[in-house]
Amino acid sequence: MLYFTKTKYDCTGCGACSAVCPVNCITFVRDGEGFDYPIADSRCINCGNCERVCPIMNNEDLFYTENVQKSFAGRHQEDAIWEKSASGGAFTAICNAYCNSGDVIYGAKFDGTEVIHDYIKSVENIGPFRKSKYVQSNMQNSYKEIKNQLLQGHKILFSGTPCQIAGIRNYLGKTYANLLCVDLVCHGVASPGVFERYISYIEDKYKEKVKSYTFRGKKAKLGKLLQHVITIEFQSGKKVQFENDLFNTAFIQTLLIRPSCSKCRYAKLQRVGDLTIADFKNKHELLPDAKGLDNFSTIIVNTDKGQQVLEKLKSMMKLYSVDIIDIQKTNPPIRNASVMNKSREEFFRDLNNLDPIDRILKKYISKPKLIQKLWLGLPDRVRGTIKRRMK
Repeated sequence: MLYFTKTKYDCTGCGACSAVCPVNCITFVRDGEGFDYPIADSRCINCGNCERVCPIMNNEDLFYTENVQKSFAGRHQEDAIWEKSASGGAFTAICNAYCNSGDVIYGAKFDGTEVIHDYIKSVENIGPFRKSKYVQSNMQNSYKEIKNQLLQGHKILFSGTPCQIAGIRNYLGKTYANLLCVDLVCHGVASPGVFERYISYIEDKYKEKVKSYTFRGKKAKLGKLLQHVITIEFQSGKKVQFENDLFNTAFIQTLLIRPSCSKCRYAKLQRVGDLTIADFKNKHELLPDAKGLDNFSTIIVNTDKGQQVLEKLKSMMKLYSVDIIDIQKTNPPIRNASVMNKSREEFFRDLNNLDPIDRILKKYISKPKLIQKLWLGLPDRVRGTIKRRMK
């Protein structure tokens, strides 16, 4: 039975309820879809702390409204950093702009093939936090660690999904001058349980243990920059790449997202982070003067603290001012929750029947129509030119 949530649409899995519990009675249990939900045991004292920190039950006062937002597209000036990043390298630049040696940086990383939130104390060590991880991260002890570090006077940068940041801000209960929150424009989070099963399939197929799985590699091909190249490295050092990975494609088509993601309370122009970062879509349409195949990041400034960081970014990134309305038109999750795939329920029913996961994924992944294939096959700049002329 779910604890204090009416339905699975009412729980983001952020973990704040468990962190705030004074008697440690709340644990997370995995359901049949591979997502974790909180359950309280008989030790519960009905203190109400869990309800107070829940970002679903209490989120109205978390959105920043005091400033007029400023939005930008940007690309890190250092090619080596851009190549290691999922988009334009904004996360790395923000870490360098805000943090000094010894400051604390939180982000999502792979621990083997599990995605967890962790921290480091040197910008030079942020490598594992770069690139997207579409699987929901385990916040573990992050809440208590962040509070203790803030009370000790540490300067902290936290990057995560909006619901995780909302959970942190509710858990802390007040604003800290030494905390910078960077929220991500989120398409949703995929099932950790399905990802574990997919990794097992890969290991069975290649007869090797998977060491790492990278969601967002970059590859230039026929005048296009492919941004969803999957790289899998095995324990032996062998690597394989996929341009159309089954798990990644199913996630993009919203077959694998958490139920609450389809009713996301944070998919709106008002944000919960000091800064918001995302991919920058349709660069060749919105920024025709930006040459090359390089992909850019979106950076949205939501607070004065975020503006102070932006001023420092100007020396690290090529920045272009872009109207936030144009950004949201090309990247809808900024203000609209992802629409649940119509076949999602059937997909999980088949999955729970223990059919081979590759066969199930292939069954439910939609294939692009011929005209869509031809359009997507055009070089990025050609598509951008056609769109501008059609306006």
